[in-house]
Amino acid sequence: MKRAPILPYLILSFFISCSKDSVEQIEVNIPVGVVVPEEMVFIPEGDFIMGSADEKRTAKGKKKFLPAYLIDRFETSRNEYAELHSNYKFAENKGDFPATQLNYFDADSYCKLRNKRLPTEAEWEKAARGPDGRKWPWLVYYEHPNDGFSGFIPEPVAKRKDWIGPYGLYGTGHNVWEWTSDWYDYSGMPKAKRNKHKVIRGGLLQTHTMIRFSPTWYRNFQDPNNRFNFLGVRCARDIK
Repeated sequence: MKRAPILPYLILSFFISCSKDSVEQIEVNIPVGVVVPEEMVFIPEGDFIMGSADEKRTAKGKKKFLPAYLIDRFETSRNEYAELHSNYKFAENKGDFPATQLNYFDADSYCKLRNKRLPTEAEWEKAARGPDGRKWPWLVYYEHPNDGFSGFIPEPVAKRKDWIGPYGLYGTGHNVWEWTSDWYDYSGMPKAKRNKHKVIRGGLLQTHTMIRFSPTWYRNFQDPNNRFNFLGVRCARDIK
């Protein structure tokens, strides 16, 4: 049986100004036969730079190859989560906000019900930063507009077009933290601490006196049983 020809992947960067109103995007050619659902983004196969050379508990800026995959453009909204979980309650006017108070098992189960899965940590990072190793999804650093305010305030999942990444993902550095499928570990980690926490990615770094965007390589972690108002989910899918 002959397979349909697969067009070579073409990644073309448009060198437009990167500002709060326009983010440099990567145009991707979809291989013949691959269907991309409207709510998802196609991430092509290839190398990307993972981690930061300055952060010893990351992949330290090394190149990593990933096959092509699909990932949700937005974090899962409360309306979307409630479609499959009728007992999930939230304020009527907050349906387009990210679904939160989800532990790892809630997030994993939700993705499977959507015929998807949780992204690996590497998949999440490549989708957020692209192949050029950028520290911020939008490339150029600027201060969070709410710096100086205390308390976490989520926003609608599709609100910030000026804060999207190079593949068009929203929320990869400023809204809720997102569960990934990987256990948190690092070189030299004591054996007794392994397989205790899951990696979470993409939320805000904040205390009562400051709030910051999280870099694309920043690794955070949580006990998989924890539920908080800053923990949500974004799903991925293999290319068949």
